[in-house]
Amino acid sequence: MRRRWAWRLIFVVFLSALALIAHLARRNDPMREVQRELERLRRAGEPTRLVDLLPPVPPLQDGTPFYQAAIQQLEATQASLPKPVWDNLYNFISRQPTQPVNLAEVERALKAVEPALAMLRIALTYPHMRLTNWYVDNPASVMFPHLSRLREFTRLLSAEAFWRKRKGDLNGAMDSCVAALRLTRRMGDEIFLIAFLVQGAIFSISMNTVQRVLEDADPSPQAYQALLRELRAWDIDRDFVRALQMERVFMICACDWMREKASRRELHDLLRENGDRIELSVWLKGKAHLIAQNELMGLRHYRQAIAFARKGVPYDWAQIDRWKKAWEQATRQGKTVFALGATKVTWQPHAIADLFSPTLSFTFQKVAGYHAFQRLGETAIALRLYRKKHGRYPENLSALVPRYLPSVPADPFDGKPLRYRREGTGFRLWSIGPDRKDDGGVEGKPGWWVQGDIVWAWR
Repeated sequence: MRRRWAWRLIFVVFLSALALIAHLARRNDPMREVQRELERLRRAGEPTRLVDLLPPVPPLQDGTPFYQAAIQQLEATQASLPKPVWDNLYNFISRQPTQPVNLAEVERALKAVEPALAMLRIALTYPHMRLTNWYVDNPASVMFPHLSRLREFTRLLSAEAFWRKRKGDLNGAMDSCVAALRLTRRMGDEIFLIAFLVQGAIFSISMNTVQRVLEDADPSPQAYQALLRELRAWDIDRDFVRALQMERVFMICACDWMREKASRRELHDLLRENGDRIELSVWLKGKAHLIAQNELMGLRHYRQAIAFARKGVPYDWAQIDRWKKAWEQATRQGKTVFALGATKVTWQPHAIADLFSPTLSFTFQKVAGYHAFQRLGETAIALRLYRKKHGRYPENLSALVPRYLPSVPADPFDGKPLRYRREGTGFRLWSIGPDRKDDGGVEGKPGWWVQGDIVWAWR
């Protein structure tokens, strides 16, 4: 009898253990965790579908056909003129030309692109554009060929501004600068991280043009105010958050495609590096389970990234650095099992997350740089307006408050006031830059993204 009860007890304990294991496995099932995370996002009002970020645009507000026409005209013009003409034009806008500039050829190129620039200006009067086709079967096939063309338009507007200034048309040069800044703002509809970085590059080119056009020229207060309005209009943080949200939505769509339509070979091809890698986890793990594990990691990664972006500058750089290292450690764990000649055979089960949720820490440095340019430009214009009234630049930036600025702008890299000093009849204004070291207003070489200050100096 006792033996029978003992066996019954053992059986009950065994069943209870199995039930507990099943419960824990069910609770920690990555596929269920993904659904819970998506539901949490929806309850919080976060976008999880393309339509959440790309609602239909009323036809009367959509400038897409005009952008497309402008791009077609630009491509036709570029094909109609020999390459040396364009090389000469870009040499004209360079701070350090590599060879003598042929001004007749500059005028020829600018005359040729006038119709494309005129069409672009019409497009800029519309508040929206939708140049990216997101609704494709395979998310990996989404392309962005128009981004390079929009950047090209910015360079042409810069050349136009320098040419107009050279011809004595300062108001026309200012109009070119304002058009370039407006293109920056309009690109807020191109919601993706790549597009956002191109948007930032366009903004940087535009601000560099403003700085150079006005370094020895002084337009009317009305022209300064028009420039200031467009300069302040770009909501950098809004567009950055939206770009990260779109990255997350894109990852969700890509995981849906991989789960429902992609074969294991297609999945494996996404992870190959120049054809020299075989990823075993794609072939040996359950496909749905593998994708869910990676999607869950990506969703949590973007949750933290968007939280950093919403907090705004100055960012907690130490926290971002820890987040970056933790992500790299989590996604790149794995090892080369063996090598077949030049082909690596690896086991890296989180490679999909690494593919669709890249390390974003460098992007935060870029965003802080965009803020620095915006604040430096705003402050430089305020200094010019102060000089128009008082005949000289102030001793410190506090003199600009509250008439010209609501407060002294903070350096987006460390939160302290922008640095400033008078230099003869001019001034030097700077941010400490990504290295977060004050170099006394010395601009970094060769590139200010790595070391040195971000500087704005006018006479």
